[in-house]
Amino acid sequence: MAMEYVNRKGDTYYLQQGKTKTGKPRYYFGRKLKAAPLDALPEGYEVYESPETGQVYARKSVPTEISPMERRMVEEAVATQAGLKQAIVDVERKALVVYLPSTEGKSLQGLRDTLGLPQSVVATLIDEVTRRGHYGKMLRFDLVDADERLYVAQRWCFLGSIDDWIFLSGPAPLADLLDKFAKHLGKESFYELI
Repeated sequence: MAMEYVNRKGDTYYLQQGKTKTGKPRYYFGRKLKAAPLDALPEGYEVYESPETGQVYARKSVPTEISPMERRMVEEAVATQAGLKQAIVDVERKALVVYLPSTEGKSLQGLRDTLGLPQSVVATLIDEVTRRGHYGKMLRFDLVDADERLYVAQRWCFLGSIDDWIFLSGPAPLADLLDKFAKHLGKESFYELI
């Protein structure tokens, strides 16, 4: 029996083992069983769901210096200060990255007036489109001093020729950076941050 994992889109993935060209074992998740099913991840591996696409991977465990409490701080700040229900906070080795859905609920909200749909139907549609849609990286907090727990805040640059992180502020405690920048997520003011 293959280990199953259901991603944020509601798609079921199955853990399986194939072989590389050199004959070494290769572990991966697929939506269909095409290789030998595995009932558990091998030692040293973890399930990873891509924040951008929802694709599921079996990858070697990635150590991180970020604590679960720091992740919760970012999730709570995004929910309360920015008022966003749909966001993903990804933990990297030394960073926390906030991803937001590329489809805005405001644009779908116009369906209510245009088509005369009830608010409950529009809300369900917005949740479904947001859950299944593509997410883009927006804000990153890099841990630069593990002893003092100081971070640097950066935002993603959307200019086609740059596509990289832009420094915003820091080093500073994570809570201070969240107070300063989380409220801008999902708003036009975010694109004015430099």
